[in-house]
Amino acid sequence: MPELSYSEFIYIADLIGVAVFATAGALAAQGKRLDILGVVVLAIVTALGGGTIRDITLDIHPVVWVADTAYLWTAIVSAVVAFIVCRYMQYPRRMLLVLDAMGLALFAVLGAEKALAMELPALIVVMMAVITGCAGGMIRDVLTGQIPLLLQRELYATCALAGALFYVVFQPYIPGQPLAVTSMMIIFVLRMATLFADLSLPEFIVAGHKLEKLEKEENK
Repeated sequence: MPELSYSEFIYIADLIGVAVFATAGALAAQGKRLDILGVVVLAIVTALGGGTIRDITLDIHPVVWVADTAYLWTAIVSAVVAFIVCRYMQYPRRMLLVLDAMGLALFAVLGAEKALAMELPALIVVMMAVITGCAGGMIRDVLTGQIPLLLQRELYATCALAGALFYVVFQPYIPGQPLAVTSMMIIFVLRMATLFADLSLPEFIVAGHKLEKLEKEENK
């Protein structure tokens, strides 16, 4: 079996990311009383929202799913399969979070790779990684009436940021495919650690605010 070229690896990883995020988007419809069309729309937005915002920001035309409809078909098929399977099989609630972590890892690194290929500054590369990984899920959460994970205390965008920084810093020293896989693993492991070890960033509280006073009283 011939080895995949780096461009083929990136393309396949991109489609896997679309399938994973589309499935996560479909699962997020649980309890929202959406019909199959609503589920498909939610899945498409989750899977392709981040990449669309990235491409528009970078002035890439046409956007990725218009240039290659395989992305759109992958999202649609994944959503329909999830819709059918979930009608007959129960799934653990954490499956949604695990799939979301996988999509975050794949898309963040792929977003960084696309920006780096355009020879953009490191700061923009990292920003495109975070946007690609987080924007679709954020739109999904808004549409389903949830507080976006990006705005919660638990680590989410921070995981994408860490993986993107690793990708940018070590890009001159590690070959493309091992670098991409390692960066994806960093993001995924950090996100899983967040979920199972309850890691979070410090909360913003103004000195003298009633929430700060309450925390001090609880710690006595």
